Amino acid sequence: MMYPRLQLLKEMLRDDGVIFVSIDDNEFRHLRMIMDEVFGEQNFVATIVWQKIYTVKNSAKYLSDMHDFVVLYAKDKPNWKRNLRPRDADTDEDYDNPDDDPNGPWISHALQSRNYYSKGTYKIDCPGGRIIEGPPSGTYWRVSEDNFWKADSAKKIWWGKEQNNLPRVKEYLKDVKAGVVPATWWPYQYAGSNSGAKTTLRQIMGDADVFVTPKPVELVRRILELASDKDSIILDSFAGSGTTAHAVLAFNKEDGGNRKFVLVQQPFETKENEREKFNLCQRITAERVRRVIKGYFYTTSRGKKEKVEGLGAYFSYSKLGAALFGEYRDLGKKLPAYDELAKYIFYTETSRDFDKKAQDPKTGKIGEFRKTSYYLLYTANKKEDQALDLEWLKSLEKSEKNRNLVVYCEKIWIHRDDLAKYQKETGRKVRPMLVPFNLK
Repeated sequence: MMYPRLQLLKEMLRDDGVIFVSIDDNEFRHLRMIMDEVFGEQNFVATIVWQKIYTVKNSAKYLSDMHDFVVLYAKDKPNWKRNLRPRDADTDEDYDNPDDDPNGPWISHALQSRNYYSKGTYKIDCPGGRIIEGPPSGTYWRVSEDNFWKADSAKKIWWGKEQNNLPRVKEYLKDVKAGVVPATWWPYQYAGSNSGAKTTLRQIMGDADVFVTPKPVELVRRILELASDKDSIILDSFAGSGTTAHAVLAFNKEDGGNRKFVLVQQPFETKENEREKFNLCQRITAERVRRVIKGYFYTTSRGKKEKVEGLGAYFSYSKLGAALFGEYRDLGKKLPAYDELAKYIFYTETSRDFDKKAQDPKTGKIGEFRKTSYYLLYTANKKEDQALDLEWLKSLEKSEKNRNLVVYCEKIWIHRDDLAKYQKETGRKVRPMLVPFNLK
């Protein structure tokens, strides 16, 4: 089941897109094998370890399982550029200014390194009187003697309070990158936990305790922070409780972004859901998105009623229709209705919604876009086929103003030489497309 889904998801990715897959220990090895085959080993980026639980389970038979993996692959690794993690109080807490340096807070790094450096073996006289004959055994100073004393003159060397320590090089907060390079260890304080996610879901949805291990908004937020732009489209093909939509809306609210989400969720997760006709997609996934958009109330453990303001925005809820054609481009025993096929063709050609009012049943025109007209010559029965022929083309001369025509038809009864002659004489360009073989 996973292989064809991953193949389809790969096709949907932009050339600079990435995919994140959450998985536990039981299936991690199998997932990596499939991902390597679908995306290529060369496009593996990292495995993130997310601390989903922060308390040890004393009931565990062997070890208390406290983490999940988030596997990251790119469609084309050299083409993907990750974002830096924004700096915050936690990332900057190590910076200090004990000597009142006018350049502001700083941290220090060792002057010595194990990497060989031909100019890195000189003696240093400390300001406090100590003489250091050279770098510690097996190491070298990382800068030349001349550059070292220039740095000291600029007060970029830290000697310790007594001025006799091994010298260390200062790195100022004002000079570091605007963000921090993301790491592969995501503790619960940074990326949320399963229990926190369940609390959030109960607050939004009341007592609807359907999902055992919902994903926290914080986890998806970190993924968006790492891999999305302000106008990215985020697809979640296993939407579950709707966490991805919640995270996208919250992030947009925070940074003024215009990210869009696409959630895919089957109506029933279990046979019990199906028996009870409990449609998860309608009653949990979509309903959660509605509530976080409009705002909601919840009652605290102390009985106090709290209001959560809505995040704004809107979304569309759509159901997957019946299959139009089979795996091998056959239309099957039950042919699709004309309007359904017209809707599909017009959207795949133009990325625009089909407007039935713009349809002309007499000619078969289903719409136009950017000076191109689209036609469907099709009958939803197996008794007659509609054909593209010269007579039909000539019948459009008075009604059709556009020069570019795309014609989907069941048969083509015009020789290519005659079509070329027609195009030359009329100045039109005609692209014939056979149904169902040329359907995209």
